[in-house]
Amino acid sequence: MHPAASQDFSVGGRIAWAIYCHDAGRSAIESGNMPVALTTLREAIRAFPFPLSLELLGECLLLEGKPVEAVIYLAAGVGMIEEYQFHQLFLLGKALAAANDNHVSKIMLRKAISIEPDQEAQELLDEVVRRSDPGLQPP
Repeated sequence: MHPAASQDFSVGGRIAWAIYCHDAGRSAIESGNMPVALTTLREAIRAFPFPLSLELLGECLLLEGKPVEAVIYLAAGVGMIEEYQFHQLFLLGKALAAANDNHVSKIMLRKAISIEPDQEAQELLDEVVRRSDPGLQPP
């Protein structure tokens, strides 16, 4: 492959490889093999950063206790889609809360709840509101 071709997503099966790696990463998660899942999903994103792969890697990193790194991938995934879904915004809000970014976490959690009322999301939002301003009552 010509070096310039490595910067062209349509050349050399990069998209097919990204899809294969995404599917393999999902399988690794389902079998409980997080190290393989993380490595495979990172490879998927290097090949082509599909929003679903970004979200899945972010979710894995969050489960592994790496919320700041998770935020990077989750935010990138959210930024690449037109229509937000509850799960994407909730994961991003959760990662931001775990990374102590209370301000942006509240925004993402409120957006998630506006799409789909959810008890876990509401409880996390209430916790973030309390810790960011103990004098305020949650909405």
